[in-house]
Amino acid sequence: MKNLKYIIVAFLMVLVGCEDDDALGSVALSNLTVNTEVSNDGSGTVIFKTSASGAKSYNYNFGDGTTAESLTGFISKTYSTVGENLFTVGIIANGFDGTTMTETVEVSVNIPATNSDLVNLLTEGTSKTWFLAAAQPGHLGLGPARAGIDGDWWYPKWYSAKAFEKCGSDTSDCFCDDELTFSVDTNGDVTYVLDNKGQTFFNVGHKAVVGGTSDEDFCYDYVTSGEKAVTISSVEGNVPEAETTGMQMEFADGGFMSYYVGSSTYEILSISENLLYVRTYDTMNPDLAWYIRFTSAPSTGGGDESLQTIYTNLVWSDEFDVNGAPNPANWTYDLGAGGWGNGEAQEYTDSADNVIVEDGLLKITARGSGVAGGAVHYYDDVTLVASGGGVSVVEDFEGTAPAFTDFGGASTAVISNPDASGENTSTNVGESTKNNGAEVWAGSFFDVSAPLDLTTYSSMEIKTWSPAVGAVVRLKLENQANPDEFFEVDATTSVIEEWEALTFDLSSAPAFTYDRVVLFFDFGVSPTGSAAYTSARIKSENLFEFTYGRVEIRAKLPSAGGTWPALWALGANFDEVGWPATGEIDIMEHVGNNTNTVSSALHFPGNSGGSAVVGATPVSSATSEFHNYTVEWTPESIKFVVDDELIHNSFVNSASTPFNSDFFLIMNIAMGGTLGGAIDGEFIQDSMEVDYVRVYQ
Repeated sequence: MKNLKYIIVAFLMVLVGCEDDDALGSVALSNLTVNTEVSNDGSGTVIFKTSASGAKSYNYNFGDGTTAESLTGFISKTYSTVGENLFTVGIIANGFDGTTMTETVEVSVNIPATNSDLVNLLTEGTSKTWFLAAAQPGHLGLGPARAGIDGDWWYPKWYSAKAFEKCGSDTSDCFCDDELTFSVDTNGDVTYVLDNKGQTFFNVGHKAVVGGTSDEDFCYDYVTSGEKAVTISSVEGNVPEAETTGMQMEFADGGFMSYYVGSSTYEILSISENLLYVRTYDTMNPDLAWYIRFTSAPSTGGGDESLQTIYTNLVWSDEFDVNGAPNPANWTYDLGAGGWGNGEAQEYTDSADNVIVEDGLLKITARGSGVAGGAVHYYDDVTLVASGGGVSVVEDFEGTAPAFTDFGGASTAVISNPDASGENTSTNVGESTKNNGAEVWAGSFFDVSAPLDLTTYSSMEIKTWSPAVGAVVRLKLENQANPDEFFEVDATTSVIEEWEALTFDLSSAPAFTYDRVVLFFDFGVSPTGSAAYTSARIKSENLFEFTYGRVEIRAKLPSAGGTWPALWALGANFDEVGWPATGEIDIMEHVGNNTNTVSSALHFPGNSGGSAVVGATPVSSATSEFHNYTVEWTPESIKFVVDDELIHNSFVNSASTPFNSDFFLIMNIAMGGTLGGAIDGEFIQDSMEVDYVRVYQ
């Protein structure tokens, strides 16, 4: 496949500038030549060697939306678009005499699909068959296609199928029988075959394609035989960057993925060895986005939404019938702040204000002091600087905000400049808040689209605004693909509550690929003082740990915006192997910003964080009444239940998962963070009440 990218009209012109009396200025700009060396290893790397008499610098437009500057004329660029692509690159030579010369060159770059981790996951390097994830809630979903229709648009907010909802009925059962096979040949070409067993599940809006008569989605006879070519390309802007791989598949000859909505283009939201999650648009109604989940193994079980438990012997329980602190024979505490790996805002305590047993109930209460805690720093104009004065702006926060990843209890956002004066009068800046109790190494990072050019530029300048003199700002540059390749350097603030430009010397940085910028403000210090939010997190670690069984927890949930209650279990070998290798079983999670919808999840290697195996179901009175939240965990399967209705059925457990050894129970309310979201500005307090916890084997 060959795509012509961003054609820049070739031209050569000289702009005559004013005379310069110095020696360099007396040399006229001339003889601009450009040579390229394209790597043949499939890496996408191209070396540009540019020269011109009387030139002081060179600017490059690489034809893929990225630019760079070089003082030497020697620069390396790594392209990332899979396939054979032709890029037209524009080069401007800047003369000491004030003139410029412009030239264009074309470079052909071939990155085989077999070099793509995504293609290897899709095809296992040769051929791989996928199946509808019928056992998972949300195997079919529907939501708004874009912003401006109904608020958030990047998830199936309008409809999410229950586990096995489409299986067992003549109108839709064919959907559960599909087999989707992706293959890649030695040339890197990807192909696709849909085996629909003779019938396809059609959206009702497209029934005319087969002359259908049903007034609902229906399985119709339809021929899908034949191999379809698949083109894989990058895509952006459909959903937030954090919700997608940024890649899409286009099927030739009307190919589609199982559920017919007229589309042949599917954005890959996530992919792992076991899970493929895609999003596409309905060609009859562009306001609709459809979501489909596939797994690498056929789903088993289903057809019966009531749990038929195999565990009836009660082996452990807490009925919370003794007033006071939770029973120390059953529960201990996680204490402190630091974000807990999710950018959370609360500090966990063992105070009776946050956790107490009374009136036959365990009450975990999150409280807000009304005062935001921590230290706030602002920064702007992250810029590479060459020794000769040339600059290249990495990030100025005036366009699309970068996707920040926070850690250690810090939180980062782009805001309006709160002090547009002195060194910095720009409109937008980055805000970094280091919450009270945060780790001394708390910070955040953002990724850049092209590696930083440290051959041309020897330092980085960042404008900062600090609440204190002497605060250490640490800059760390990393390689996204290899975190062992990094460089760190510190600078120290010299003014208080004013903008200043801090310079970070990069001249001794090793010759690695740097495409991630990490910043730590007030490095080495953990802000102290009253926490803005307090809560509690209790656990049975080292007191009660178990393998397999049925856990039933009866609870009523908080509703305030920003609350994030959870009933869950963590592998008892967490301290030895870490997360996600230890495994995590989320029996129930709820978000106050999306009340009365509860979710369950499994986190394990290859399926953690945003790629976890997740299911959700509405519970209309989750915040006003008690409900039973249950997991049935066996050597063969893991099933999640609300009030005896399956919401996530028959995850196939096996010896290869971490779910075959001891786990312990955890109950908590987090505030904010990656799932909790924005905290209500009027928040004072809210509670989760638990009637009992029972474990059967």
